Amino acid sequence: MSDKSGKSDKNDRSDQGDRSDEYARSAPDSPLAALKDRRIILTVTGGIAAYKAAELSRLLVKSGALVRVVMTEASQKFVTPLTFSSLTGGPVATDLWENHSSSENSSQLNNITHVAWSQWAEAIATAPATADFLAKLAHGLADDLASATALAFNGPRLVAPAMNTQMYLNQATVDNLELLRRRGYRIASGSEGLLACGTVGKGRMASVWVIAMELARLLSSGPLKGKKVVVTGGATREPWDDIRFLSNRSSGLMGLALAQAAWLMGADVTYISGPAAAEPPETLEGLRVMKIGTTQDLYETVEDNLEGAWALVMNAAPADFRPKDLVRGKISKSGQQVPSLVLARTVDILSSLKPKKGNTIFVGFAAEEDSLIERAKEKLKRKNLDYIAANQAGGSGSAFGSESISLNLLSAKGSMQTIGPTSKFQASWLLWERVLASEQ
Repeated sequence: MSDKSGKSDKNDRSDQGDRSDEYARSAPDSPLAALKDRRIILTVTGGIAAYKAAELSRLLVKSGALVRVVMTEASQKFVTPLTFSSLTGGPVATDLWENHSSSENSSQLNNITHVAWSQWAEAIATAPATADFLAKLAHGLADDLASATALAFNGPRLVAPAMNTQMYLNQATVDNLELLRRRGYRIASGSEGLLACGTVGKGRMASVWVIAMELARLLSSGPLKGKKVVVTGGATREPWDDIRFLSNRSSGLMGLALAQAAWLMGADVTYISGPAAAEPPETLEGLRVMKIGTTQDLYETVEDNLEGAWALVMNAAPADFRPKDLVRGKISKSGQQVPSLVLARTVDILSSLKPKKGNTIFVGFAAEEDSLIERAKEKLKRKNLDYIAANQAGGSGSAFGSESISLNLLSAKGSMQTIGPTSKFQASWLLWERVLASEQ
């Protein structure tokens, strides 16, 4: 890659940077692509939300997962086994006393289904999980195929409760969920809303997207587990009057990808985004989204959330300038005179946060139209950053509003690694991996 000044950055690349294709092969190119080729048992229990489990099985298969379905007797009153076998292309097991084990397990112990399947699976998701089945899991009962398979399995486990509000709030159910949580179960909780019984409240099953994302996080090796990270994304808005503002074309897609990748890798994420920036379609436990307006708002929110952070990735595109004076109301266009606009500088966020840096890793972004590497190196040094990711701001290779990106990741230690061109999610995953590897 060369900048517009004609200088090649080829000699600046480290040996590690030349292996970008090797790294990319091991990184998912979208959030749910992390499920590709993973072996998942979907347990369906008897509730009206069983129809959503069919949609979940379809999403898992679409994401590349290998899915086997276990159905309780009650669940078959709502959805048939044929539905799941048609959607997954895999086996559906319903009876503890029938042999559903596959030929690949024939040499393992014996052909007992709940044993063979528990050895095959990498994760078990129960969706919907009724109050009755949660009680079985909590107290180790195994009187049907679903509960026996769960008890025989020793790996990542997720439950998505679904029931009447009063059943959900009953102290017995609350205690059972807490017990399962302490034992390592991931609880995918749904939002409040209208239930099939006609009541409004808690008890709805989490959306299939949330459940699939939770499974992807469970199946991640968790390299960022236990780490708190702060990510910013999108454009700020600097008001001129109560209607108009100055802003830029940043979509926030890269910031969202960085936040989701870190979350899937196990981190506790605070994602601070501009008012029009992309954000997750639904709430994920451990990924907090905070909306801001102006550059000053962004600075103050980052400052408030920086304590204890392992890393700050400053991907937001804050405005460099703001109208010096805010006009109340709406500036009228009546008359012949065009109103003047006097600008003032906004706060330099990274430079202002420098004294509060502590042990937090600072990762900045440099979007430049020309002299990309040269300007990124200057910004890296001037703002006292640990890393800077440089990307093209204009022309055919511009990352603004695009689904893909090319990055040059420069470190304060003098190395440079290339990432892409690839999807913004895969670039985000690789960025986290490389920062983590460099810090170990």
